[in-house]
Amino acid sequence: MKKQILVSLFTGACLCLGGLPAFAVNIMPMGDSVTSRGDTPESSYRYWLYTDLVNAGVSFAFVGNQNGVSDGTPANSNFDQHYEGGGTANDAWSTQDGIDNIANANSHSPDIVLLDLGSNDFNPDLDTKSNEAEVTANLETIIQGLAAANPNVIILLAKPTHWVTTDKPTKKFMSGLAGAVSKAAKAEKQAGVNVIIVDLASGFNARKDTKDGTHPNVQGEQKIANKYFKVLKKLL
Repeated sequence: MKKQILVSLFTGACLCLGGLPAFAVNIMPMGDSVTSRGDTPESSYRYWLYTDLVNAGVSFAFVGNQNGVSDGTPANSNFDQHYEGGGTANDAWSTQDGIDNIANANSHSPDIVLLDLGSNDFNPDLDTKSNEAEVTANLETIIQGLAAANPNVIILLAKPTHWVTTDKPTKKFMSGLAGAVSKAAKAEKQAGVNVIIVDLASGFNARKDTKDGTHPNVQGEQKIANKYFKVLKKLL
């Protein structure tokens, strides 16, 4: 099924000029600050993923309404820096705001979406079970919105990286986040959407792989990029 979908994407949209493909698969990195940030000495995981894909000979473009990194100047700027932020004007960077961004995301006709949201949805006013259910519902809404515009869209749904915290309720929420993501993926797969889970949390050490306990350092960026690349390499 996955191969059939990719064949459909390339057959329907690949124009050849002089034997060279003029069409690049539209890949949309969509997420919170783990996706958007990359101030020097970092570059965002997008740089490392871009480099891996180029070196692998993949014809693609990163797409989205945002461009660059959100917290300064990346150490490496020679890459396609487009992405879609998961937040709105209030800068809450939550999954709920990702719902508001569906129209923006769909305007760029993504073929593949690297969806990494949910980490910032901790709600101290909810018990952990209800909070996780809220994350699942929000992720499902986002995925459904993307699939409504493009039934063949492929969603690489991330189990988000962890962060350093001593707050017990936050730690409890974080430990259950992967389960909330898995529930959303299962529901949307059953609904016919091509969702592939990418476990960014596995092998990621928040104390060693972040620069501030939350946002990845260069080593962390490379780990995230490698996880996505392994899946994309099989698809493309």
